[in-house]
Amino acid sequence: MTVAAADAAEARLGEHRSYDFLLNGEVLRDGVLFDSFRYKFDFPPGAPGEKATLPLVFERWLRPGDYTLVVKVEDVNSGKLFRVEQPLAVPAVERDMPAARPETPATPEDIERARLLAEANSAITAIVGLETDAPGVHIVPPQGEMQTGMVRLEAVTSGAGIAAVTFTLDGKPVLTKKKPPFSVELDLGPIPHTRTLVAAAVGADGAELAHDRLVLNSAGHRFRVSLLEPRRGKRYTGSLLAHAEAEAPEGEEVARVEIYLDEQRVATLFQPPWTQPVALPPGGQMAYVRAVAYLTDGSSTEDLVFLNAPENLEEMHVDLVELHATVLDRDGHPVPGLTARDFTVREDGRPQEIARCETVADRPLHAAVAIDVSASMDKSLAAAQQAALRFFQATIRPKDRAAVIPFNDHPTLAVKFTNDVTALAGGLAGLKAERGTALYDTIVFTLYYFNGVKGQRAILLLSDGKDEGSRFTWEQAIEFARRAGVTIYAIGLGDEVDKRKLARLAEETGGHAFFLRDPAELAGIYERIQRELRAQYLIDYQSTNTSGAGAFRAVDLQPTRRGLEVKTVRGYYP
Repeated sequence: MTVAAADAAEARLGEHRSYDFLLNGEVLRDGVLFDSFRYKFDFPPGAPGEKATLPLVFERWLRPGDYTLVVKVEDVNSGKLFRVEQPLAVPAVERDMPAARPETPATPEDIERARLLAEANSAITAIVGLETDAPGVHIVPPQGEMQTGMVRLEAVTSGAGIAAVTFTLDGKPVLTKKKPPFSVELDLGPIPHTRTLVAAAVGADGAELAHDRLVLNSAGHRFRVSLLEPRRGKRYTGSLLAHAEAEAPEGEEVARVEIYLDEQRVATLFQPPWTQPVALPPGGQMAYVRAVAYLTDGSSTEDLVFLNAPENLEEMHVDLVELHATVLDRDGHPVPGLTARDFTVREDGRPQEIARCETVADRPLHAAVAIDVSASMDKSLAAAQQAALRFFQATIRPKDRAAVIPFNDHPTLAVKFTNDVTALAGGLAGLKAERGTALYDTIVFTLYYFNGVKGQRAILLLSDGKDEGSRFTWEQAIEFARRAGVTIYAIGLGDEVDKRKLARLAEETGGHAFFLRDPAELAGIYERIQRELRAQYLIDYQSTNTSGAGAFRAVDLQPTRRGLEVKTVRGYYP
């Protein structure tokens, strides 16, 4: 659809000027709603076509048949409305079927629109499968969670013209196979790190025809958006079809996806397919397309692809490091009101400049209570259950999430992340103390469950005994904790716990270790942890280390005032 620029109102806010439109549509079939959609468009002054018309480009996929299309356009700045209702016939399209002739002669505007969006339209044809020989590749996900050790993964291809499949793991080439089966055997290591496998189908000339991406060990909480189109290294001239794939964490949903050309927002999409035709500046000049996905709580993630970039273009990854820190005075009380000037931070001994320092009192919290239910906890379990419940009641707010993980000779996810305190209470109720203590397995399992979760994260780990028969070793558990970046509060109950290991676990992750004999003290411990979590500081700095090496980077955060103690992670893996 097009809107005459002369008829549109312009928004002015300071130096900002824009044309803004909302487009809502419905597709009816036999009088019944078949599809509905909503888009938002923003055009800056000087946008292509401003002197004549502003293009509102959208596309929907429909099965062959007869429909009624209803579209309403609102000029946000003037309140003007336009509504159109018209019949829509979608023909059956067969391969090699000649293009249908238009019933009316094409206007100059029709010809120009077809030329401008020719590349985007060809991409649509490939995506919806009208080209049955269009090349494609799909990685078959492995069965089970916590993938470790040697794992064989297979990619299935379709269509014509595929000469080989190239596998890369975490951005590094692994294997190229020129004939089926297109499979690769990977050593994922002894503990379940998050890894990204990409399979790219290439033609005889080495050009990429299609690709697929699989994230291993994401634990269902990964929030990502990935641009499948445009492709890196491919040249575009007049237009392209931006095609994004968005993945929301378990129990969440993607609220919208914004598509940008350079820093200008082209469209806002409110439901899949996350595809949007984009008209490019003339001359095939260098630009970039960016897709930004949002959850309903406002969290966002993005992906970016450069267009028509020179072969010698270098992309530099810059690490923005987030530190969640607790500051205590000599009496162990949280210290409020500090600013960036009250801290110094060093990474591998090199001073870093703090970019942000703020409290996290109103930021979403993800917390897991891992509670020992081995046989030795029989007399202490009731007090532990009550203390954990009071922690949930006092801590969990609408944007927060908590989980319950009881463990004996193996850990169990009793309640997934939720803000429903009643559900959390149900996970705590009915627990029975029996069997042994798999402490190291529980540390790894609980940290693994946090994979993909961002922001303030904490584990409250309660145990009254030493490890008995875990699959993972202590060295693997502590190394996994260093990589995970999740704050662990370790609570040792009684005299049989390994105080040295629990204390190190808390120190490495920026938490606190507590040791007590009387289970009646648990309520006070949980209350203290709740106060510390709500008084933490979020400190950001941009790492000066641009080497890209994956070695552990030691972090030293110190207060500039005397008499204060700062607790945060000892370091991180980039």
